[in-house]
Amino acid sequence: MHRDEDDSAPVMGRRGFLGFGLAALTAATVPPVLLTPTAAEAATLMGASVRRLALHNVNTGDHFDDVYWANGSYRPEALRKLDMLLRDHRAHQVCRTDPRLFDVLWQVRQKLDSGETFKVVCGYRSRKTNALARRRSRGVAKESYHTRGMAVDVVLPDRNLKAVAQQAMALEAGGVGYYPRSGFVHMDVGPVRHW
Repeated sequence: MHRDEDDSAPVMGRRGFLGFGLAALTAATVPPVLLTPTAAEAATLMGASVRRLALHNVNTGDHFDDVYWANGSYRPEALRKLDMLLRDHRAHQVCRTDPRLFDVLWQVRQKLDSGETFKVVCGYRSRKTNALARRRSRGVAKESYHTRGMAVDVVLPDRNLKAVAQQAMALEAGGVGYYPRSGFVHMDVGPVRHW
């Protein structure tokens, strides 16, 4: 599905990020029906009362190691921190990340029985940054899910890339790209597909 620039994910600069807290808090108070996973995801996530993630952005040095979901709902403060960690550091812009992406990362880590921290190679990309990346590589999509806060490129240091990609594909929760030459796995919460 093609998206116009006007309906892309919200973007803000550093100052705008302060106002983001109120918006995120409002989003977090939306009835749980809107924030709960699909039936398939719920079956996979059943039994977990807490979901914890550990991420390290290799470009900025930012770290996150905390619970982002507990007792049936996402934690607004944790989501704000994750959005900041996944920001476009080149354009100094933050985007609200689709929380299902964190669930995918959490599930992959759980299924692979890893206690390691995900190394984030790329999170959110502004349209300008995405256009620059497209000029450097034919593999960058014009309508990348990175520009919508729905994708992340990661490495899980204690597991090989192929195992991470295969586990992500098995979830059938979105797109998975296996990039052994570049040294990362792309995961998004768009349509189910792989390459």
